Amino acid sequence: MAPRSSLVRSAATVCLLLAMPALSGCGEAVPAPKEFVTYHSTDGRFDCDCPKGWETDGGGKPESPNCWAKFTKGSAVVNINADLAGSLFGDIAKAGGAGLGGDAEAPVAKVHPMGVRQMKEEHNNYQEREAVKFQSRGLGEGRRSIFIADQTLGGKIYGYRATLLSGDRRISVVCSCPATNWKELKPAFERITASLRPGGGR
Repeated sequence: MAPRSSLVRSAATVCLLLAMPALSGCGEAVPAPKEFVTYHSTDGRFDCDCPKGWETDGGGKPESPNCWAKFTKGSAVVNINADLAGSLFGDIAKAGGAGLGGDAEAPVAKVHPMGVRQMKEEHNNYQEREAVKFQSRGLGEGRRSIFIADQTLGGKIYGYRATLLSGDRRISVVCSCPATNWKELKPAFERITASLRPGGGR
């Protein structure tokens, strides 16, 4: 029979391990960004505002069909993907609405719902609100939806999923953070999605 002290230590270890997931979801809150800098995609196709001091990463060349960018600060993440296949759907949507007159819905409105399936595959209990229109700085009208999903280690995440169409690419943006940090970061996420514009500017 194990000594009492060993049993106590074992019980304490088990309790600590059980508590770790809950603690992992309670990272330090990310403050609302006060300054922004311009991010240039690696393929030169798009620029956007990025919170100053956030870590940035990206990939893709001018001849590549896809390009991506990622901004992170603590538990806050912004993923931007520009893909050729999505833009082809936009061309189909444009062709379908060509004969419907000036009141036809913008092609991006038809392309935006196509991203829901992937989000449900990547997030547990993914739920999305109805999309709303927004105007980007240089890519025209877009669509943006607030979403909520379960975090892997407990708790909820809130975020925006946005879609824009450039000349030959669909640009998909997913901004997310813990639910407890949403109020502070929501304006920054809105600024990032609305700041997207053709590459090569300032």
